[in-house]
Amino acid sequence: MSKKVFINNLNTFVSRQLLAELRNDKAAAGEDGEEADNADANVIYGTYIDKDSSEKPPGIKKMLKRSKPRLAMKYLSECDLIIYDLHAGNPTDVRRALEALKKYKSEDEKVLILISSLMAWQGTPKNLEEIKTAEQLAAEDAAKQVAVDGDGADGE
Repeated sequence: MSKKVFINNLNTFVSRQLLAELRNDKAAAGEDGEEADNADANVIYGTYIDKDSSEKPPGIKKMLKRSKPRLAMKYLSECDLIIYDLHAGNPTDVRRALEALKKYKSEDEKVLILISSLMAWQGTPKNLEEIKTAEQLAAEDAAKQVAVDGDGADGE
């Protein structure tokens, strides 16, 4: 079954690789060795990082223009998979995608993938939580139970 996919910044390395991976518009070669068009091909939309262009790479159905954000939002809302490469992207683009998903509500499941570097999270506050093993949790529960049982014995 085909999916509608949006990939931003198609003129970056990461986005080009994603396009190559998600592209399935050609079926496997048949007996004659010729590739045929795949009827269940993904429908892929995209943008360029720094320009408005309708020049589209192979496998792209439509290039969305940054100068027409309302139209882009409509297309985004129809996509099943939305991918943003934040290495070279603009966080405003992601905000616009979230607004599109809120504005054009759908019962269909949507997947939003944000690609970033590890250093992008460097300034994030650390909310560390201790991870305990099953044995540690069982020992704590046993200690609590002994404490509860011990309190009941003192009151008798």
